[in-house]
Amino acid sequence: MGTALPMFIALTALATASQADPVEESPPRFSSEKYGLSCPLADGWEVVLAERDDLIFVAKIPQRDPDRPGAVGCELGLAPESLDEYRTRIAANAERGRIPGELVRNELVDAGDGPRLVTVTEFRPPFGGSWREVTVRRIAHRQMYAFTLNADADDPGFDAALDAFDALVDGASFSPPDTGARPADPGADRNRWVQDEFQFAVDLPDGWAPVLAPSQLALLFANGPAHGIWSDNFLVIARPARGFDPDRLAIDLPDLLRNEEPGCEVLSCEVIDQPGAGKAVETVARTQRGPFSMTVLERRFRGDRFEYEAKFTLESERFDALAPALRRCLDSFAEVPGEVSGAPAGVSG
Repeated sequence: MGTALPMFIALTALATASQADPVEESPPRFSSEKYGLSCPLADGWEVVLAERDDLIFVAKIPQRDPDRPGAVGCELGLAPESLDEYRTRIAANAERGRIPGELVRNELVDAGDGPRLVTVTEFRPPFGGSWREVTVRRIAHRQMYAFTLNADADDPGFDAALDAFDALVDGASFSPPDTGARPADPGADRNRWVQDEFQFAVDLPDGWAPVLAPSQLALLFANGPAHGIWSDNFLVIARPARGFDPDRLAIDLPDLLRNEEPGCEVLSCEVIDQPGAGKAVETVARTQRGPFSMTVLERRFRGDRFEYEAKFTLESERFDALAPALRRCLDSFAEVPGEVSGAPAGVSG
């Protein structure tokens, strides 16, 4: 997970744009069951955005220039193998000039409740002031929580805001995020999960588990153990059932994938038998994402309720060894009986 804009731009832009229409008056504590976070907020910190994609919340901080408030927020991401892996990545990007501002601090801190990664950058934006962005990253429940303060370091209230931010981070408590999935048979050896709203079940590889989806489109999102800053992942999306033509799709899909991601190499695309669903189109494609070579195993098929797209994305170096297990997981997909709240009226199990 990660916002498309640097946190400096995202937080200040959202805080400024929301001044005229705040979500609500700042509560003494922000809580989100969906994202698994509860944390204290200082008096006068006004929440202007909550639970939008990867941003858990954004609050604006009053400063001497009412048109340039500071901002505090928290962003959710997937946990790396260790915070030191993330620290190393930040340091390398700073050395190559790939982060905005000047990196003035980037170190691991042992706060007694697990390691924290503290990163501080400084900016001099065109509108003036010496702005400082302080980010503290913590890991809980396979997720990484990035708390960020962005404010004018020359503002008279900056020191008080920094103290309140430290109290926010120290006072944060975490619970498992609402992934929308539950174990099909708790305590069983089989790693099978049921998606509650759309009522389908699927096996996951050993060591994998659902995490909060990075996109509202993903009905189920899961990942495996992290390797460095990356963790292999699995997602399921669904569309209204239309005229599903697997033979036609197998012809068209390679070009569609190349158009969506230039440079994508389609290794195979064929019609196969999907247990319980009839015909499916299975595609294996390889692509480069930053420094990583990725291989994607994807199936598209039609169930009784929806057309589904289920895909595994792995670092290419692990794909061949894991491919048989991944295909068994895809074979295990099944719609289960139950009311489907996300379905059109009248559609149920």
